[in-house]
Amino acid sequence: MTPASHPVLRRALCGPVLLVALLAGCSAPDQAAQEPAPPAQAQHEGHGGGHGAHGSGGASLWAVQTGPLGTVVTDGAGHLLYRSDADSAEPSTSTCTGACAETWIPVTVEPDQELDLAGVDDELIGRVQRPDGATQLTLAGWPLYRHRDDDGLLATTGQHGAEGRWFAVTPTGEKATPA
Repeated sequence: MTPASHPVLRRALCGPVLLVALLAGCSAPDQAAQEPAPPAQAQHEGHGGGHGAHGSGGASLWAVQTGPLGTVVTDGAGHLLYRSDADSAEPSTSTCTGACAETWIPVTVEPDQELDLAGVDDELIGRVQRPDGATQLTLAGWPLYRHRDDDGLLATTGQHGAEGRWFAVTPTGEKATPA
């Protein structure tokens, strides 16, 4: 799936004017349901595979322009990605485990899994082994997470600066700051 074919981005690009959307080649909402599903993505969950406690929604990292935070990184399902000040970039260290990892879900992949990147420099992407043995993606050394309540609609206001240490991440690994 490309960023332009992503359901959230397509809605933003095609907008509310269905006639213009159809003329531009965007699919109508009922047609979107008929699109082939993206390939299964590797995920890690404390109790097995799939979406849940330790799943990222895919192995895609896309730079997306938002209103309040500027350009941020999402996963392939449109979930806003975060970094934590409790972690370290040098060396890459993930400290979010247990109950923390149930709220702030680590973005995990198979150790050799290829990534779909759009607007994110592959030289800034890394991997770190978590205390539970899973492989977590990093951006500029910072381990990446998503919030469990994120519905993938790019609602950026709820978790920015959450708990004083969780921040949406930019394509360069910096903290996204409100405009």
